[in-house]
Amino acid sequence: MSKSNCFLVSYIFDNQPHSEEVTVDAESLTPEQARGHIQPLHGAGELTDIQVTRIVHPHKSDTTPGHYQQP
Repeated sequence: MSKSNCFLVSYIFDNQPHSEEVTVDAESLTPEQARGHIQPLHGAGELTDIQVTRIVHPHKSDTTPGHYQQP
């Protein structure tokens, strides 16, 4: 059984900075593999400067940091 891993993909699309979390069933993600996940989100346009960083502790949904919670 393979464990899913999260990666933060930062990139420039049409001269605007963007970032997306990508979850894959692999231990690593190359910039070219990340391009395959990101390009369909935007369609046609210039996609450059792709950087991939592994997220060791992914954000769990429905959680709020303590400093944002009401007492």
